[in-house]
Amino acid sequence: MGRWVIALVVVAAALAAPPSLAQVVLAQSVFHAAALPSNAIRSFTVSCPSGFVAASAGVPNPAPGVTLLGIRPVGFRAYAFRFGNPGTNPRRQVTALVACRKFVFKPPVRLKVVPVQLKTKVRIGKPNAATFLCPRGTAPAGWGAEIAPGRSGQGYVPGGAARLSLRRVSMHLCGFSFSLRNSGTKPRSVTLYGTCLTALRSIRASTERLHVNITTFPTPLRHGSQSVVESCPSGWVSLAAGYALSSPLTRVDGATVMRSGGRWWLTSEAEGQAIAHVQLVCARLNN
Repeated sequence: MGRWVIALVVVAAALAAPPSLAQVVLAQSVFHAAALPSNAIRSFTVSCPSGFVAASAGVPNPAPGVTLLGIRPVGFRAYAFRFGNPGTNPRRQVTALVACRKFVFKPPVRLKVVPVQLKTKVRIGKPNAATFLCPRGTAPAGWGAEIAPGRSGQGYVPGGAARLSLRRVSMHLCGFSFSLRNSGTKPRSVTLYGTCLTALRSIRASTERLHVNITTFPTPLRHGSQSVVESCPSGWVSLAAGYALSSPLTRVDGATVMRSGGRWWLTSEAEGQAIAHVQLVCARLNN
Protein backbone atom coordinates (compact mmCIF):
# COMPACT_ATOMS: atom_id res chain seq x y z
CA MET A 1 0.00 0.00 0.00
CA GLY A 2 1.14 3.55 -0.70
CA ARG A 3 1.90 6.13 1.94
CA TRP A 4 -0.57 8.95 2.58
CA VAL A 5 -0.10 12.42 4.06
CA ILE A 6 -2.54 15.09 5.28
CA ALA A 7 -3.59 17.70 2.74
CA LEU A 8 -5.73 20.28 4.54
CA VAL A 9 -6.29 24.02 4.37
CA VAL A 10 -8.89 25.80 6.54
CA VAL A 11 -10.17 29.18 5.37
CA ALA A 12 -12.66 31.66 6.78
CA ALA A 13 -13.92 33.12 3.50
CA ALA A 14 -15.23 31.66 0.27
CA LEU A 15 -12.79 31.08 -2.59
CA ALA A 16 -13.42 30.58 -6.31
CA ALA A 17 -13.61 26.94 -7.40
CA PRO A 18 -12.89 25.45 -10.84
CA PRO A 19 -15.98 24.37 -12.84
CA SER A 20 -14.64 20.82 -13.00
CA LEU A 21 -14.97 20.42 -9.23
CA ALA A 22 -18.60 19.32 -9.43
CA GLN A 23 -17.48 16.24 -11.33
CA VAL A 24 -15.18 15.04 -8.55
CA VAL A 25 -17.27 15.73 -5.43
CA LEU A 26 -19.68 12.96 -4.49
CA ALA A 27 -22.33 13.91 -1.93
CA GLN A 28 -24.97 11.41 -0.92
CA SER A 29 -27.68 11.61 1.75
CA VAL A 30 -28.77 8.37 3.41
CA PHE A 31 -32.24 8.48 5.01
CA HIS A 32 -33.79 6.14 7.54
CA ALA A 33 -37.40 6.26 8.72
CA ALA A 34 -38.82 4.39 11.70
CA ALA A 35 -42.18 4.16 13.46
CA LEU A 36 -42.13 5.43 17.04
CA PRO A 37 -45.08 4.34 19.22
CA SER A 38 -46.47 6.50 21.97
CA ASN A 39 -44.45 6.37 25.24
CA ALA A 40 -41.42 4.74 23.62
CA ILE A 41 -37.71 5.21 22.95
CA ARG A 42 -36.12 3.90 19.73
CA SER A 43 -32.47 3.69 18.68
CA PHE A 44 -30.98 2.88 15.28
CA THR A 45 -27.82 3.43 13.24
CA VAL A 46 -27.59 4.88 9.72
CA SER A 47 -24.51 4.03 7.61
CA CYS A 48 -22.89 5.48 4.49
CA PRO A 49 -22.05 3.30 1.47
CA SER A 50 -18.58 1.81 1.16
CA GLY A 51 -15.98 4.41 0.16
CA PHE A 52 -17.85 7.32 1.76
CA VAL A 53 -17.33 8.96 5.16
CA ALA A 54 -20.11 10.28 7.42
CA ALA A 55 -19.41 14.02 7.53
CA SER A 56 -22.46 14.88 9.67
CA ALA A 57 -26.01 13.85 10.50
CA GLY A 58 -29.33 15.43 11.37
CA VAL A 59 -33.11 15.35 11.34
CA PRO A 60 -34.57 16.26 7.92
CA ASN A 61 -38.27 16.19 8.93
CA PRO A 62 -38.94 16.85 12.64
CA ALA A 63 -41.83 14.80 14.06
CA PRO A 64 -44.18 16.90 16.26
CA GLY A 65 -43.73 16.24 19.96
CA VAL A 66 -40.80 13.82 19.51
CA THR A 67 -37.49 14.50 21.31
CA LEU A 68 -34.11 13.74 19.75
CA LEU A 69 -32.28 12.20 22.73
CA GLY A 70 -29.04 11.26 21.04
CA ILE A 71 -27.02 11.63 17.87
CA ARG A 72 -23.40 10.45 17.80
CA PRO A 73 -20.78 9.32 15.26
CA VAL A 74 -20.08 5.58 15.06
CA GLY A 75 -16.70 4.95 13.45
CA PHE A 76 -16.12 6.82 10.20
CA ARG A 77 -19.16 5.71 8.15
CA ALA A 78 -22.21 5.93 10.44
CA TYR A 79 -24.21 7.87 13.04
CA ALA A 80 -26.42 6.47 15.81
CA PHE A 81 -29.76 8.12 16.65
CA ARG A 82 -32.07 7.86 19.68
CA PHE A 83 -35.60 9.32 19.74
CA GLY A 84 -38.21 9.52 22.51
CA ASN A 85 -41.98 9.86 22.10
CA PRO A 86 -44.02 10.81 25.23
CA GLY A 87 -47.18 9.01 26.30
CA THR A 88 -49.24 12.14 25.52
CA ASN A 89 -48.13 12.01 21.85
CA PRO A 90 -49.61 9.64 19.23
CA ARG A 91 -47.57 7.23 17.13
CA ARG A 92 -45.11 9.15 14.96
CA GLN A 93 -42.68 8.45 12.15
CA VAL A 94 -39.14 9.75 12.73
CA THR A 95 -36.60 10.33 9.98
CA ALA A 96 -32.81 10.58 10.28
CA LEU A 97 -30.24 11.62 7.68
CA VAL A 98 -26.50 11.04 7.35
CA ALA A 99 -24.48 13.26 4.99
CA CYS A 100 -22.00 10.99 3.16
CA ARG A 101 -19.08 12.56 1.33
CA LYS A 102 -16.40 11.32 -1.04
CA PHE A 103 -13.85 13.08 -3.25
CA VAL A 104 -12.87 11.46 -6.53
CA PHE A 105 -9.66 13.10 -7.69
CA LYS A 106 -6.59 12.13 -9.72
CA PRO A 107 -4.12 11.48 -8.22
CA PRO A 108 -6.14 9.73 -5.47
CA VAL A 109 -7.31 11.75 -2.48
CA ARG A 110 -9.40 10.22 0.28
CA LEU A 111 -11.24 11.66 3.27
CA LYS A 112 -10.70 10.67 6.87
CA VAL A 113 -12.89 11.50 9.89
CA VAL A 114 -11.72 11.60 13.51
CA PRO A 115 -14.49 11.52 16.18
CA VAL A 116 -13.87 13.53 19.37
CA GLN A 117 -16.05 13.80 22.48
CA LEU A 118 -16.47 15.65 25.76
CA LYS A 119 -18.48 14.58 28.82
CA THR A 120 -19.77 17.48 30.87
CA LYS A 121 -22.27 18.24 33.65
CA VAL A 122 -24.73 21.04 32.94
CA ARG A 123 -25.51 23.23 35.95
CA ILE A 124 -28.96 24.67 36.63
CA GLY A 125 -29.79 28.20 35.52
CA LYS A 126 -27.38 30.17 33.37
CA PRO A 127 -26.11 28.81 30.01
CA ASN A 128 -23.17 26.41 30.32
CA ALA A 129 -20.40 26.73 27.72
CA ALA A 130 -18.34 23.80 26.45
CA THR A 131 -15.53 23.83 23.89
CA PHE A 132 -13.20 21.21 22.47
CA LEU A 133 -10.64 21.17 19.67
CA CYS A 134 -10.05 18.99 16.64
CA PRO A 135 -6.71 17.18 16.34
CA ARG A 136 -3.97 19.03 14.50
CA GLY A 137 -4.37 18.79 10.73
CA THR A 138 -8.15 18.31 10.81
CA ALA A 139 -11.15 20.66 10.53
CA PRO A 140 -14.60 20.53 12.21
CA ALA A 141 -17.59 19.01 10.43
CA GLY A 142 -20.52 17.21 12.09
CA TRP A 143 -21.55 17.26 15.77
CA GLY A 144 -23.74 15.31 18.16
CA ALA A 145 -24.98 15.04 21.73
CA GLU A 146 -26.47 12.37 24.00
CA ILE A 147 -28.93 13.26 26.74
CA ALA A 148 -30.29 10.73 29.23
CA PRO A 149 -34.12 10.54 29.04
CA GLY A 150 -36.38 11.05 32.02
CA ARG A 151 -38.60 8.25 33.32
CA SER A 152 -41.41 7.78 35.80
CA GLY A 153 -43.69 4.94 36.86
CA GLN A 154 -45.79 5.64 33.77
CA GLY A 155 -42.83 5.28 31.38
CA TYR A 156 -40.88 7.78 29.30
CA VAL A 157 -41.08 11.42 30.44
CA PRO A 158 -39.85 13.91 27.80
CA GLY A 159 -39.55 16.76 30.28
CA GLY A 160 -36.16 15.57 31.54
CA ALA A 161 -34.67 15.86 28.08
CA ALA A 162 -36.66 18.96 27.13
CA ARG A 163 -35.35 20.84 30.18
CA LEU A 164 -31.79 20.36 28.90
CA SER A 165 -31.38 22.13 25.57
CA LEU A 166 -28.58 23.01 23.19
CA ARG A 167 -28.64 26.77 22.64
CA ARG A 168 -25.52 26.98 20.48
CA VAL A 169 -23.71 24.46 18.31
CA SER A 170 -21.02 26.23 16.33
CA MET A 171 -17.89 25.24 14.47
CA HIS A 172 -14.79 27.42 14.38
CA LEU A 173 -11.49 26.94 12.57
CA CYS A 174 -10.06 24.71 15.33
CA GLY A 175 -13.04 22.86 16.77
CA PHE A 176 -16.51 23.14 18.33
CA SER A 177 -18.33 25.42 20.77
CA PHE A 178 -21.55 24.52 22.58
CA SER A 179 -23.89 26.33 24.93
CA LEU A 180 -26.40 24.32 26.98
CA ARG A 181 -29.23 25.46 29.24
CA ASN A 182 -30.60 23.37 32.10
CA SER A 183 -34.01 24.57 33.29
CA GLY A 184 -34.59 21.49 35.45
CA THR A 185 -34.14 20.98 39.18
CA LYS A 186 -30.76 19.23 39.28
CA PRO A 187 -27.50 19.13 37.26
CA ARG A 188 -27.59 16.87 34.20
CA SER A 189 -24.82 14.97 32.42
CA VAL A 190 -24.43 15.14 28.65
CA THR A 191 -21.87 13.80 26.18
CA LEU A 192 -20.97 16.09 23.27
CA TYR A 193 -19.45 14.81 20.02
CA GLY A 194 -17.58 16.30 17.10
CA THR A 195 -16.46 14.87 13.77
CA CYS A 196 -13.15 16.26 12.55
CA LEU A 197 -12.30 15.86 8.87
CA THR A 198 -9.12 15.82 6.82
CA ALA A 199 -7.97 14.76 3.35
CA LEU A 200 -5.21 12.24 2.71
CA ARG A 201 -3.22 12.13 -0.51
CA SER A 202 -0.55 9.79 -1.76
CA ILE A 203 2.92 10.94 -0.73
CA ARG A 204 3.90 10.99 -4.41
CA ALA A 205 0.86 12.98 -5.51
CA SER A 206 0.58 16.70 -6.16
CA THR A 207 -0.70 19.01 -3.42
CA GLU A 208 -4.48 19.06 -3.88
CA ARG A 209 -5.94 20.36 -0.64
CA LEU A 210 -9.21 20.32 1.25
CA HIS A 211 -10.51 23.85 1.84
CA VAL A 212 -13.12 24.39 4.55
CA ASN A 213 -15.38 27.46 4.67
CA ILE A 214 -17.51 28.31 7.76
CA THR A 215 -20.23 30.94 7.30
CA THR A 216 -22.78 32.27 9.81
CA PHE A 217 -26.08 33.75 8.58
CA PRO A 218 -28.18 36.09 10.82
CA THR A 219 -31.78 34.89 10.38
CA PRO A 220 -34.89 36.94 11.31
CA LEU A 221 -37.63 34.76 12.82
CA ARG A 222 -41.35 35.46 12.79
CA HIS A 223 -43.68 34.08 15.44
CA GLY A 224 -44.32 30.36 14.89
CA SER A 225 -42.41 27.74 12.90
CA GLN A 226 -40.43 28.21 9.71
CA SER A 227 -37.85 26.52 7.51
CA VAL A 228 -34.59 28.25 6.59
CA VAL A 229 -32.34 27.24 3.68
CA GLU A 230 -28.79 28.50 3.02
CA SER A 231 -26.35 27.46 0.26
CA CYS A 232 -22.60 26.94 -0.02
CA PRO A 233 -20.65 29.03 -2.54
CA SER A 234 -20.76 27.72 -6.10
CA GLY A 235 -18.52 24.68 -6.47
CA TRP A 236 -18.47 23.82 -2.76
CA VAL A 237 -20.14 20.88 -1.00
CA SER A 238 -21.80 21.08 2.43
CA LEU A 239 -20.39 19.27 5.49
CA ALA A 240 -22.41 20.33 8.54
CA ALA A 241 -25.07 22.70 9.90
CA GLY A 242 -24.87 24.55 13.22
CA TYR A 243 -26.80 27.32 14.97
CA ALA A 244 -26.88 29.84 17.82
CA LEU A 245 -30.05 30.99 19.61
CA SER A 246 -30.04 34.26 21.55
CA SER A 247 -33.63 34.27 22.81
CA PRO A 248 -34.95 31.70 25.32
CA LEU A 249 -38.23 31.78 23.36
CA THR A 250 -36.69 30.27 20.23
CA ARG A 251 -35.69 26.67 19.47
CA VAL A 252 -34.30 24.48 16.68
CA ASP A 253 -36.55 21.52 15.83
CA GLY A 254 -34.17 20.05 13.25
CA ALA A 255 -31.05 20.83 11.23
CA THR A 256 -29.26 18.99 8.44
CA VAL A 257 -27.27 19.50 5.25
CA MET A 258 -28.14 18.77 1.64
CA ARG A 259 -25.60 18.33 -1.17
CA SER A 260 -24.52 21.97 -1.31
CA GLY A 261 -26.44 23.69 1.45
CA GLY A 262 -28.23 23.40 4.78
CA ARG A 263 -31.79 23.43 6.12
CA TRP A 264 -33.00 24.39 9.60
CA TRP A 265 -36.45 24.12 11.20
CA LEU A 266 -36.86 26.96 13.71
CA THR A 267 -39.67 27.95 16.07
CA SER A 268 -40.10 31.28 17.83
CA GLU A 269 -42.61 31.91 20.61
CA ALA A 270 -41.50 35.51 20.99
CA GLU A 271 -43.89 38.33 20.17
CA GLY A 272 -42.53 40.23 17.19
CA GLN A 273 -39.32 39.42 15.39
CA ALA A 274 -36.42 37.44 16.88
CA ILE A 275 -32.96 36.70 15.49
CA ALA A 276 -31.21 33.35 15.25
CA HIS A 277 -27.85 32.57 13.65
CA VAL A 278 -27.51 29.51 11.43
CA GLN A 279 -24.10 28.22 10.42
CA LEU A 280 -23.02 26.24 7.36
CA VAL A 281 -19.71 24.38 6.92
CA CYS A 282 -18.66 23.83 3.29
CA ALA A 283 -15.65 22.24 1.58
CA ARG A 284 -13.91 21.92 -1.78
CA LEU A 285 -10.82 20.18 -3.04
CA ASN A 286 -8.22 21.75 -5.33
CA ASN A 287 -4.54 22.68 -5.43
